[in-house]
Amino acid sequence: MKFLSKRLSNYTVFSSNLDTSKQILSSGGVSLFIENSLASHVQDFKSHSSRLLSVDLYFKGNVKLRIFVIYIPPPAESVLRSDTIDLLIQQLTLTKQAGFYHAVCGDFNMHLDKYYPIYFNQPQIASKHIYRLLFHLLSHGYEDFTPINLSDSLGTLGV
Repeated sequence: MKFLSKRLSNYTVFSSNLDTSKQILSSGGVSLFIENSLASHVQDFKSHSSRLLSVDLYFKGNVKLRIFVIYIPPPAESVLRSDTIDLLIQQLTLTKQAGFYHAVCGDFNMHLDKYYPIYFNQPQIASKHIYRLLFHLLSHGYEDFTPINLSDSLGTLGV
């Protein structure tokens, strides 16, 4: 990441703290590159874990924007995946209560195209543990701005 940030001098980089514990397989961290003219609006950033970062920007008129960057581990890492999802839901709730506009971006390791039919046609299943993040986002008015992904090899979601 340091190599890339040096090559992009017109951006400021905010990164999560790395988790170096041996129990954690997914410890690469997440980063957000913000163009320098917008970086002057950054008032705070927080590494909630190596997989979740938030950056707060304040603008004229008391407009507060919090951007989350997340990496949700794949289903094979079920405990870490579940903990990361719980942490994001907790932070989204606190962010909404604090009056921030907010956005979430990153790698969700989920297939929204498979979830939508369940959400609309089987609501009793849609709220189950495995789907709780997508259920939370859709039931709280979040909108999906993910570009259409026609590749079978790419399975990420950004909401």
